[in-house]
Amino acid sequence: MVSIQGLLTGLFGFYNTVFQPVLSLGPYLALAFFSVALAGVFSVIYWFLLDIEKNKNLKEKISNTQEKMKEARKNDETDKASDHMQKTMELNQKMMMLNFKPMIATMVFVGLIFPWLGATFAPSVDLKQVNNTTYTGNFSYAGETNRITVINETEPVLQINGEEINQGEQFNQQGISWKFQKFGKGGGGYLGLIGSDGITAKINAVFIPLPFSAPLVGTALNWLGFYILIAMPLTFLFRKMLGVQ
Repeated sequence: MVSIQGLLTGLFGFYNTVFQPVLSLGPYLALAFFSVALAGVFSVIYWFLLDIEKNKNLKEKISNTQEKMKEARKNDETDKASDHMQKTMELNQKMMMLNFKPMIATMVFVGLIFPWLGATFAPSVDLKQVNNTTYTGNFSYAGETNRITVINETEPVLQINGEEINQGEQFNQQGISWKFQKFGKGGGGYLGLIGSDGITAKINAVFIPLPFSAPLVGTALNWLGFYILIAMPLTFLFRKMLGVQ
């Protein structure tokens, strides 16, 4: 039986080959391209699989029923308000079932592409132990590979191209800053689905530094934050153009 790790390894290799010309444009342009493309693909999926007219009618019915429910509550007509609320719940359930097919198709697409994006722009580099304090590995992006060394004495220090970076600090490569996030055991790849259970160096591309620290985000937008920043408004725009609301 093929493992998830083996499946993703083969898939990642395929993506790396196919999208190498895009990745070679640099992390900013590459992720912007993927964000625009995915926003378009997800919008087309909904346009193709969703019964747009039926969905529109359900929305109108829900809106009308909610207005009637508010009016009934305003007039202290408890029974009518309860009936309208029940009807609203039934209509919402119908709408949810109507959106189920495109939602599942989108989730499958996300499951196939997002792990690779995570491994590309926030890689966990597998390291080989050379001696008690020294570990080496290869940091790769768009077919370009750089040898990295981590010296783990009092605090882990990453060495790349003659530069020394402490954990939590950044270095520049491929036109973007990369943060030496973490050194330790396991956590290879994306959500632990691919990679090694050995020692790894976690490296994150820093797309947009922030002048403040935000919950769940920290002091910078990583690849996912940058993707959301571009894809969300474009998805709204594309859906509006296709008549999907």
